[in-house]
Amino acid sequence: MLISDIIKHLETLFPKSLAYDKDPIGLHIGNPGAPLIKALVTLDVTLDVVMEAIDMGANLIVAHHPFIYRPLKFIDTRTEKGRVVEKCLQHGIAIYAMHTNYDIAKNGMNDVLASGLGLTNARPLSITKVEEYIKLAIFAPESHAEIVRQAMGDAGIGHLGDYSHCTFTSEGTGRFIPLAGSQPFIGTTGGSESVAEVKIEGIALKKDIHKILSQVLKTHPYEEPAYDVFPIAAPKDGEVFGLGRVGDIPAAVPIKEYIQLAKKSLGISYARFSGNLDQTVTTVAVVGGSGSSFMADAKKAGADLYITGDMGFHDAHDALEMGLNVLDVGHYAESMMKHHVAGLLQKEFGTKDVLASQIATDPFQLV
Repeated sequence: MLISDIIKHLETLFPKSLAYDKDPIGLHIGNPGAPLIKALVTLDVTLDVVMEAIDMGANLIVAHHPFIYRPLKFIDTRTEKGRVVEKCLQHGIAIYAMHTNYDIAKNGMNDVLASGLGLTNARPLSITKVEEYIKLAIFAPESHAEIVRQAMGDAGIGHLGDYSHCTFTSEGTGRFIPLAGSQPFIGTTGGSESVAEVKIEGIALKKDIHKILSQVLKTHPYEEPAYDVFPIAAPKDGEVFGLGRVGDIPAAVPIKEYIQLAKKSLGISYARFSGNLDQTVTTVAVVGGSGSSFMADAKKAGADLYITGDMGFHDAHDALEMGLNVLDVGHYAESMMKHHVAGLLQKEFGTKDVLASQIATDPFQLV
Protein backbone atom coordinates (compact mmCIF):
# COMPACT_ATOMS: atom_id res chain seq x y z
CA MET A 1 0.00 0.00 0.00
CA LEU A 2 1.25 3.46 -0.93
CA ILE A 3 0.81 6.83 0.75
CA SER A 4 -1.19 7.80 -2.33
CA ASP A 5 -3.75 5.09 -1.48
CA ILE A 6 -4.52 6.85 1.80
CA ILE A 7 -4.70 10.22 0.03
CA LYS A 8 -6.99 8.86 -2.69
CA HIS A 9 -9.37 7.46 -0.08
CA LEU A 10 -9.44 10.73 1.87
CA GLU A 11 -10.14 12.71 -1.29
CA THR A 12 -13.01 10.36 -2.09
CA LEU A 13 -14.51 10.96 1.35
CA PHE A 14 -13.69 14.68 1.45
CA PRO A 15 -13.38 15.92 -2.16
CA LYS A 16 -10.87 18.70 -2.75
CA SER A 17 -13.47 20.41 -4.95
CA LEU A 18 -15.42 21.35 -1.80
CA ALA A 19 -12.57 23.40 -0.33
CA TYR A 20 -12.52 27.17 -0.27
CA ASP A 21 -10.66 28.80 -3.13
CA LYS A 22 -6.93 29.12 -2.40
CA ASP A 23 -7.19 26.96 0.72
CA PRO A 24 -3.76 25.23 0.79
CA ILE A 25 -4.96 21.65 1.09
CA GLY A 26 -3.27 18.52 -0.20
CA LEU A 27 0.30 17.24 0.00
CA HIS A 28 2.65 19.71 1.71
CA ILE A 29 5.77 17.58 2.07
CA GLY A 30 6.85 14.16 0.86
CA ASN A 31 6.49 11.53 -1.83
CA PRO A 32 2.99 10.10 -2.29
CA GLY A 33 4.47 7.20 -4.24
CA ALA A 34 6.33 5.90 -1.19
CA PRO A 35 5.09 2.70 0.50
CA LEU A 36 3.00 3.49 3.59
CA ILE A 37 4.49 2.35 6.89
CA LYS A 38 2.06 4.01 9.31
CA ALA A 39 -0.15 7.10 9.30
CA LEU A 40 -0.66 9.54 12.15
CA VAL A 41 -3.74 11.81 12.30
CA THR A 42 -3.45 15.20 13.99
CA LEU A 43 -5.24 18.53 14.20
CA ASP A 44 -2.02 20.54 13.80
CA VAL A 45 1.49 19.74 12.61
CA THR A 46 3.99 20.77 15.28
CA LEU A 47 7.52 19.60 16.00
CA ASP A 48 6.17 17.48 18.87
CA VAL A 49 3.75 15.75 16.50
CA VAL A 50 6.54 15.06 14.01
CA MET A 51 8.67 13.55 16.80
CA GLU A 52 5.67 11.41 17.78
CA ALA A 53 5.46 10.20 14.17
CA ILE A 54 9.17 9.38 14.19
CA ASP A 55 8.87 7.47 17.48
CA MET A 56 5.97 5.35 16.21
CA GLY A 57 7.55 4.78 12.80
CA ALA A 58 4.93 6.70 10.82
CA ASN A 59 5.82 8.15 7.43
CA LEU A 60 2.54 9.99 6.80
CA ILE A 61 0.93 12.74 8.89
CA VAL A 62 -2.68 13.58 8.05
CA ALA A 63 -3.60 16.99 9.43
CA HIS A 64 -6.68 19.17 9.49
CA HIS A 65 -4.89 22.51 9.66
CA PRO A 66 -2.48 23.08 6.75
CA PHE A 67 1.16 23.02 7.83
CA ILE A 68 2.08 25.59 5.17
CA TYR A 69 -0.86 27.97 5.41
CA ARG A 70 1.06 30.92 4.01
CA PRO A 71 3.92 30.55 1.51
CA LEU A 72 7.28 30.01 3.18
CA LYS A 73 9.85 32.64 2.18
CA PHE A 74 12.70 30.54 3.54
CA ILE A 75 13.37 27.33 5.45
CA ASP A 76 15.48 28.17 8.48
CA THR A 77 16.07 25.01 10.51
CA ARG A 78 16.58 27.14 13.62
CA THR A 79 12.81 27.85 13.57
CA GLU A 80 10.14 25.32 14.48
CA LYS A 81 8.70 25.23 10.95
CA GLY A 82 12.18 24.79 9.57
CA ARG A 83 12.88 21.93 11.97
CA VAL A 84 9.59 20.27 11.00
CA VAL A 85 10.62 20.37 7.35
CA GLU A 86 14.10 19.10 8.22
CA LYS A 87 12.84 16.19 10.33
CA CYS A 88 10.24 15.18 7.73
CA LEU A 89 12.83 15.10 4.96
CA GLN A 90 15.35 13.24 7.12
CA HIS A 91 12.82 10.55 8.08
CA GLY A 92 10.84 10.35 4.84
CA ILE A 93 7.62 11.68 6.41
CA ALA A 94 4.88 13.10 4.19
CA ILE A 95 2.42 15.73 5.39
CA TYR A 96 -1.08 15.87 3.93
CA ALA A 97 -3.74 18.43 4.91
CA MET A 98 -7.50 18.50 4.41
CA HIS A 99 -9.00 21.69 5.72
CA THR A 100 -12.20 23.36 4.46
CA ASN A 101 -13.01 20.34 2.29
CA TYR A 102 -13.16 18.29 5.52
CA ASP A 103 -15.15 21.06 7.22
CA ILE A 104 -17.76 21.13 4.46
CA ALA A 105 -18.01 17.49 3.36
CA LYS A 106 -20.64 15.04 4.54
CA ASN A 107 -19.40 13.19 7.62
CA GLY A 108 -16.67 15.80 8.02
CA MET A 109 -15.77 18.17 10.83
CA ASN A 110 -19.09 19.94 11.26
CA ASP A 111 -21.15 16.76 11.03
CA VAL A 112 -18.90 15.23 13.69
CA LEU A 113 -19.44 18.27 15.90
CA ALA A 114 -23.20 18.22 15.30
CA SER A 115 -23.36 14.54 16.18
CA GLY A 116 -21.32 15.06 19.32
CA LEU A 117 -23.65 17.86 20.36
CA GLY A 118 -26.68 15.58 19.94
CA LEU A 119 -28.23 17.52 17.05
CA THR A 120 -30.91 15.95 14.89
CA ASN A 121 -32.01 17.07 11.43
CA ALA A 122 -28.59 18.71 11.01
CA ARG A 123 -28.24 20.77 7.81
CA PRO A 124 -25.63 23.19 6.45
CA LEU A 125 -25.58 26.57 8.15
CA SER A 126 -24.00 28.48 5.27
CA ILE A 127 -24.37 26.91 1.83
CA THR A 128 -21.16 26.93 -0.22
CA LYS A 129 -22.03 24.59 -3.06
CA VAL A 130 -24.98 22.88 -4.72
CA GLU A 131 -24.10 19.91 -6.89
CA GLU A 132 -24.51 20.68 -10.58
CA TYR A 133 -26.16 18.15 -12.86
CA ILE A 134 -25.98 17.46 -16.57
CA LYS A 135 -28.06 15.43 -18.97
CA LEU A 136 -26.08 13.14 -21.24
CA ALA A 137 -27.62 11.93 -24.52
CA ILE A 138 -25.74 9.29 -26.51
CA PHE A 139 -26.73 8.03 -29.96
CA ALA A 140 -26.13 4.33 -30.66
CA PRO A 141 -27.17 1.85 -33.37
CA GLU A 142 -30.16 -0.29 -32.39
CA SER A 143 -27.93 -3.37 -32.24
CA HIS A 144 -25.86 -1.88 -29.40
CA ALA A 145 -28.43 0.34 -27.67
CA GLU A 146 -28.93 -1.93 -24.66
CA ILE A 147 -25.19 -2.46 -24.18
CA VAL A 148 -24.58 1.30 -24.18
CA ARG A 149 -27.60 1.98 -21.94
CA GLN A 150 -26.37 -0.55 -19.39
CA ALA A 151 -22.87 0.95 -19.44
CA MET A 152 -24.33 4.42 -18.87
CA GLY A 153 -26.18 3.24 -15.78
CA ASP A 154 -23.18 1.31 -14.48
CA ALA A 155 -21.05 4.46 -14.84
CA GLY A 156 -23.46 6.62 -12.84
CA ILE A 157 -26.06 7.92 -15.30
CA GLY A 158 -29.59 8.00 -13.90
CA HIS A 159 -28.89 7.46 -10.20
CA LEU A 160 -31.79 9.22 -8.48
CA GLY A 161 -32.65 8.60 -4.85
CA ASP A 162 -33.31 4.88 -4.41
CA TYR A 163 -33.23 4.21 -8.18
CA SER A 164 -30.42 3.62 -10.64
CA HIS A 165 -30.06 3.28 -14.44
CA CYS A 166 -32.89 5.79 -15.00
CA THR A 167 -32.81 6.60 -18.72
CA PHE A 168 -35.14 7.54 -21.56
CA THR A 169 -34.78 6.25 -25.12
CA SER A 170 -36.17 7.45 -28.42
CA GLU A 171 -35.69 6.17 -31.94
CA GLY A 172 -34.49 8.04 -35.00
CA THR A 173 -32.21 7.97 -37.98
CA GLY A 174 -28.50 8.76 -37.91
CA ARG A 175 -26.87 9.97 -41.12
CA PHE A 176 -23.17 10.30 -41.92
CA ILE A 177 -20.49 9.92 -44.61
CA PRO A 178 -17.28 8.05 -43.65
CA LEU A 179 -14.33 10.04 -45.00
CA ALA A 180 -10.99 8.78 -46.25
CA GLY A 181 -8.95 7.22 -43.44
CA SER A 182 -12.00 6.26 -41.39
CA GLN A 183 -12.87 2.72 -40.35
CA PRO A 184 -16.66 2.81 -40.04
CA PHE A 185 -18.49 0.19 -37.99
CA ILE A 186 -21.41 0.58 -40.41
CA GLY A 187 -21.16 1.63 -44.05
CA THR A 188 -18.29 2.20 -46.49
CA THR A 189 -15.83 5.03 -46.99
CA GLY A 190 -17.25 7.78 -49.16
CA GLY A 191 -20.82 6.49 -49.07
CA SER A 192 -23.78 8.27 -47.52
CA GLU A 193 -25.24 6.12 -44.76
CA SER A 194 -28.57 6.10 -42.92
CA VAL A 195 -28.76 4.01 -39.76
CA ALA A 196 -31.60 3.26 -37.35
CA GLU A 197 -30.33 4.62 -34.06
CA VAL A 198 -31.51 5.06 -30.49
CA LYS A 199 -30.95 8.16 -28.37
CA ILE A 200 -30.33 7.20 -24.75
CA GLU A 201 -30.42 10.00 -22.18
CA GLY A 202 -30.15 10.38 -18.45
CA ILE A 203 -28.79 12.72 -15.79
CA ALA A 204 -25.63 12.62 -13.70
CA LEU A 205 -23.43 14.85 -11.59
CA LYS A 206 -21.46 17.32 -13.68
CA LYS A 207 -18.24 16.48 -11.86
CA ASP A 208 -18.50 12.86 -13.02
CA ILE A 209 -19.06 13.50 -16.74
CA HIS A 210 -15.47 12.84 -17.92
CA LYS A 211 -15.27 9.59 -15.95
CA ILE A 212 -18.69 8.52 -17.26
CA LEU A 213 -17.85 9.27 -20.88
CA SER A 214 -14.54 7.44 -20.59
CA GLN A 215 -16.30 4.29 -19.38
CA VAL A 216 -19.35 4.42 -21.64
CA LEU A 217 -17.57 5.16 -24.92
CA LYS A 218 -15.48 2.01 -24.47
CA THR A 219 -18.68 0.01 -25.10
CA HIS A 220 -19.80 2.04 -28.12
CA PRO A 221 -19.18 0.42 -31.51
CA TYR A 222 -18.71 3.65 -33.48
CA GLU A 223 -15.31 5.11 -34.23
CA GLU A 224 -16.69 8.61 -33.50
CA PRO A 225 -19.77 8.29 -31.25
CA ALA A 226 -22.20 11.21 -31.20
CA TYR A 227 -23.33 12.56 -27.84
CA ASP A 228 -24.71 15.75 -26.26
CA VAL A 229 -24.13 17.16 -22.78
CA PHE A 230 -26.68 19.65 -21.43
CA PRO A 231 -26.53 21.60 -18.15
CA ILE A 232 -29.74 21.24 -16.16
CA ALA A 233 -31.21 22.48 -12.89
CA ALA A 234 -30.44 20.19 -9.96
CA PRO A 235 -33.14 17.63 -9.14
CA LYS A 236 -34.97 18.05 -5.87
CA ASP A 237 -32.66 15.63 -4.07
CA GLY A 238 -29.44 17.20 -5.32
CA GLU A 239 -26.78 17.40 -2.62
CA VAL A 240 -26.20 20.70 -0.87
CA PHE A 241 -22.87 21.40 0.84
CA GLY A 242 -22.02 24.10 3.31
CA LEU A 243 -19.98 25.22 6.28
CA GLY A 244 -21.33 24.69 9.78
CA ARG A 245 -24.46 22.86 10.83
CA VAL A 246 -27.72 23.81 12.45
CA GLY A 247 -29.95 21.23 14.09
CA ASP A 248 -32.38 20.45 16.86
CA ILE A 249 -32.19 18.73 20.23
CA PRO A 250 -34.98 16.34 21.26
CA ALA A 251 -36.43 18.55 24.00
CA ALA A 252 -35.90 22.06 25.36
CA VAL A 253 -32.98 22.19 27.78
CA PRO A 254 -31.93 25.07 30.07
CA ILE A 255 -28.97 26.75 28.42
CA LYS A 256 -26.79 26.29 31.52
CA GLU A 257 -27.41 22.56 31.43
CA TYR A 258 -26.78 22.27 27.72
CA ILE A 259 -23.47 24.12 28.00
CA GLN A 260 -22.20 21.49 30.43
CA LEU A 261 -23.32 18.72 28.07
CA ALA A 262 -21.58 20.46 25.17
CA LYS A 263 -18.30 20.84 27.09
CA LYS A 264 -18.34 17.16 28.02
CA SER A 265 -19.15 16.06 24.46
CA LEU A 266 -16.41 18.23 22.96
CA GLY A 267 -13.86 17.16 25.55
CA ILE A 268 -13.10 20.68 26.78
CA SER A 269 -12.71 21.95 30.33
CA TYR A 270 -13.70 25.57 29.80
CA ALA A 271 -15.67 27.80 27.43
CA ARG A 272 -16.75 31.45 27.17
CA PHE A 273 -20.40 32.49 26.95
CA SER A 274 -22.09 35.64 25.72
CA GLY A 275 -25.86 36.06 26.00
CA ASN A 276 -28.74 35.17 28.30
CA LEU A 277 -28.10 32.20 30.63
CA ASP A 278 -31.77 32.10 31.67
CA GLN A 279 -33.00 30.89 28.27
CA THR A 280 -33.65 27.35 27.06
CA VAL A 281 -32.23 25.66 23.98
CA THR A 282 -34.01 23.72 21.23
CA THR A 283 -32.04 24.74 18.11
CA VAL A 284 -28.25 24.87 17.99
CA ALA A 285 -25.85 26.07 15.28
CA VAL A 286 -22.19 25.09 15.23
CA VAL A 287 -19.12 26.01 13.19
CA GLY A 288 -15.81 24.37 14.00
CA GLY A 289 -12.81 26.66 14.37
CA SER A 290 -13.18 30.40 13.89
CA GLY A 291 -16.83 31.13 13.16
CA SER A 292 -17.56 34.75 14.10
CA SER A 293 -18.35 35.60 10.47
CA PHE A 294 -21.31 33.18 10.53
CA MET A 295 -23.21 34.76 13.44
CA ALA A 296 -25.81 36.28 11.13
CA ASP A 297 -26.38 32.87 9.54
CA ALA A 298 -26.93 31.33 12.96
CA LYS A 299 -29.41 34.06 13.90
CA LYS A 300 -31.26 33.69 10.58
CA ALA A 301 -31.45 29.92 11.10
CA GLY A 302 -33.26 30.49 14.39
CA ALA A 303 -30.51 29.13 16.64
CA ASP A 304 -31.03 29.54 20.37
CA LEU A 305 -27.30 28.96 20.84
CA TYR A 306 -24.37 29.36 18.45
CA ILE A 307 -21.28 27.27 19.23
CA THR A 308 -17.96 28.16 17.64
CA GLY A 309 -14.45 29.36 18.52
CA ASP A 310 -12.16 32.38 18.43
CA MET A 311 -14.86 34.97 19.14
CA GLY A 312 -13.48 38.49 19.45
CA PHE A 313 -14.55 41.11 21.96
CA HIS A 314 -16.42 43.19 19.39
CA ASP A 315 -17.93 40.07 17.82
CA ALA A 316 -19.45 39.19 21.18
CA HIS A 317 -20.96 42.67 21.42
CA ASP A 318 -22.43 42.25 17.94
CA ALA A 319 -23.95 38.93 19.03
CA LEU A 320 -25.51 40.57 22.09
CA GLU A 321 -27.01 43.29 19.91
CA MET A 322 -28.63 40.76 17.58
CA GLY A 323 -29.91 38.66 20.51
CA LEU A 324 -27.74 35.63 19.74
CA ASN A 325 -26.38 33.44 22.52
CA VAL A 326 -22.80 32.39 21.75
CA LEU A 327 -20.68 29.68 23.32
CA ASP A 328 -16.99 30.03 22.44
CA VAL A 329 -15.48 26.55 22.82
CA GLY A 330 -12.13 27.51 21.32
CA HIS A 331 -10.44 26.32 18.18
CA TYR A 332 -9.05 23.17 19.77
CA ALA A 333 -12.53 21.63 20.07
CA GLU A 334 -11.86 20.50 16.51
CA SER A 335 -9.35 17.97 17.89
CA MET A 336 -12.11 15.36 17.94
CA MET A 337 -11.34 15.01 14.22
CA LYS A 338 -8.22 12.99 15.12
CA HIS A 339 -10.16 9.93 16.28
CA HIS A 340 -12.84 10.40 13.64
CA VAL A 341 -10.45 10.41 10.67
CA ALA A 342 -8.24 7.73 12.20
CA GLY A 343 -11.33 5.56 12.62
CA LEU A 344 -12.35 6.01 8.99
CA LEU A 345 -8.86 5.06 7.80
CA GLN A 346 -8.64 2.12 10.21
CA LYS A 347 -11.92 0.79 8.85
CA GLU A 348 -10.52 0.91 5.32
CA PHE A 349 -6.85 0.01 5.83
CA GLY A 350 -6.51 -1.68 9.23
CA THR A 351 -6.03 -0.56 12.81
CA LYS A 352 -2.28 -1.24 13.01
CA ASP A 353 -1.46 1.17 10.16
CA VAL A 354 -3.28 4.31 11.42
CA LEU A 355 -3.18 6.03 14.80
CA ALA A 356 -4.60 9.24 16.27
CA SER A 357 -2.01 11.62 17.68
CA GLN A 358 -1.78 11.80 21.46
CA ILE A 359 -0.15 15.24 21.38
CA ALA A 360 -2.31 18.16 22.54
CA THR A 361 -1.69 21.07 20.17
CA ASP A 362 -3.84 23.68 21.95
CA PRO A 363 -1.54 26.69 22.33
CA PHE A 364 -3.57 28.07 25.25
CA GLN A 365 -3.64 27.11 28.91
CA LEU A 366 -5.60 28.49 31.84
CA VAL A 367 -3.43 30.37 34.35
